[in-house]
Amino acid sequence: MLYECNFPGCLFTTEHRSTLDYHHIIPREILRTKATISLCKNHHALIYVPESNAGQHSINTPESIQIIKIYKSTDGNVLHYKDYNGKEFYYFLRTKEIIEV
Repeated sequence: MLYECNFPGCLFTTEHRSTLDYHHIIPREILRTKATISLCKNHHALIYVPESNAGQHSINTPESIQIIKIYKSTDGNVLHYKDYNGKEFYYFLRTKEIIEV
């Protein structure tokens, strides 16, 4: 089985689940939830969470994205996110298609 990074545009895949991180869509310190995506370690560090006031997710850089929500569709999961400039996108995890909102 291959595991892959769900960061928009990332092509990283691995056979070893332990080389990926789970990122909680809503941070655990804000709300206990099971909604997660898999990310390579490099891209996990680029997730920006405005509600977080400490740690790696409190840092917003030009490469960062802010995850708004993940949707389940008949065509697989869709990640709704904002980039550093506030532009919103939908990222279709199965097809790797990015659509600007």
